[in-house]
Amino acid sequence: MAYAPYDLRGRKHVFVDWDIIEPGYGVAWGGGRDGGWEMPYGVRISAHSPRIDPEPLIRAEHPWENWISGMTTVFEDEGLFRLYYPAYTGAVDQRDPEARRRASEDSDFVVPWETQVMAYAESEDGKDWRKPTIGAVEFGGSTDNNIVFNTTGTVFQDPSAPSSERYKLIYQNKEGGGDQVLGAVSPDGLRFKRLPDPLLDGYVSDTQIVARFDPRKGRYVGYFRGWDRHEHGRIHGRRRMAYAETDSFDRWPRPEPIVWPQAQDGPDTDIYTNAYAPWPDGGDAHLAFPVFYERRLDISDLHMMTSRDGVNWERPLPGPIVPRMEPGTSGNPGLDWHAGIYAGCGLVSLRPDEHSLIISPSSTSHNNLLGMRESHLQGVYNDLGYVCRATWRKDGFTSLEAETVGVCTTYPLLFTGNQLRVNAWTRFRGEIRIEVADASIETRPRPAEAIPGRTMDDCDPLTGDVLDGVVTWNGESDLSAWRGKPVRLRLKMTRARLHAIQFGP
Repeated sequence: MAYAPYDLRGRKHVFVDWDIIEPGYGVAWGGGRDGGWEMPYGVRISAHSPRIDPEPLIRAEHPWENWISGMTTVFEDEGLFRLYYPAYTGAVDQRDPEARRRASEDSDFVVPWETQVMAYAESEDGKDWRKPTIGAVEFGGSTDNNIVFNTTGTVFQDPSAPSSERYKLIYQNKEGGGDQVLGAVSPDGLRFKRLPDPLLDGYVSDTQIVARFDPRKGRYVGYFRGWDRHEHGRIHGRRRMAYAETDSFDRWPRPEPIVWPQAQDGPDTDIYTNAYAPWPDGGDAHLAFPVFYERRLDISDLHMMTSRDGVNWERPLPGPIVPRMEPGTSGNPGLDWHAGIYAGCGLVSLRPDEHSLIISPSSTSHNNLLGMRESHLQGVYNDLGYVCRATWRKDGFTSLEAETVGVCTTYPLLFTGNQLRVNAWTRFRGEIRIEVADASIETRPRPAEAIPGRTMDDCDPLTGDVLDGVVTWNGESDLSAWRGKPVRLRLKMTRARLHAIQFGP
């Protein structure tokens, strides 16, 4: 055998790179043999844009919701979708014309617009959301509200923690006169207790921090804002993504940079947020939906990045995955998205066989926030914030794609299970065929021999929209005889996308 097999076991493999695809070997010099050896052709790794559901998921409707933003957190918790969202309180309820009039007539009145709280909504079906009274945080002399914390951050479930700390919160704040990353814990995700000491002292991560407990590593991992050549008050520097790991949630090392603007991005580009998420439903990859901010135009676009290990990242598209929309093109009358789009933390299946990302389109640019404050004060600015969904089919973020006809072969694979299952889609008259070859005795240039009964000609073609299809050969799907033995898969794709493969029962 040429090299050690790739141990896929029963994991779902998604196509974000060429990780399991054999690069082959071209025509030998000197004419030693005709043609190449397992050479791929006609295939590429593609990224796919989502469907935008423009209907607002939640609306600003309470006095503490003068404006809501998209740096949200969402996850499913035992059949309940939990949504945590930043709400900017202010001293004037923008829904009350009389309050706005009184504020605008008082020249000495200043609206503390930046005051943030973290509010909460929940839903069983992902369509109808309610904002329950929590009774945890006082606002306007009452705890009759859905506020769960008096500043905003990111919440995650910790499967390694005791029940009293099952939910954790990480956030940035200035306490004691300096920049700090702080934490809190909760038994129910609604009432949080601050941790006494900062998680990270003297570090500026002034946007949404995303953290989680990684069960494969057995450690906490965190994605932070990083800075290049930044000195507060002297040099602004460029924003970028940074990363850290720790064995204990209450103590973090200084994050190290992992993603920064590239030469093709231009000299005025920042990576503003990260919106990291593990690939949902057990995929062996990672996703991030960072905002790329262009200072010259004062605009923001939502990009997508992919990774196999969560540390080394690629951009499958050079441009945005969700671009800004010009006025009148958003599908929502009265709303335009020309200033930018932000994404929150978390991918959830609000509908079966789909993955949704919470996004927040904006008609107010980054540097126009001062004008927004003044407009709020005068009562002439009607933007209360906007939160909706970007939705992909299951595993539909990327694919191995053949626009016409494509052929490729995997490295030798080891697997558990009895069947090969695929998530795929084909165009009209498109199809996918898969051949299984015995890689236990191959020697280059002698290729692995197709297993009788599991050849390309024996394969029943896969066509149409297949979310969880079982590959069959003349109606048979059983691969148990080759379980634990190295095999190669040869793929022939015609006008098709292959999103994921998985060996299973």
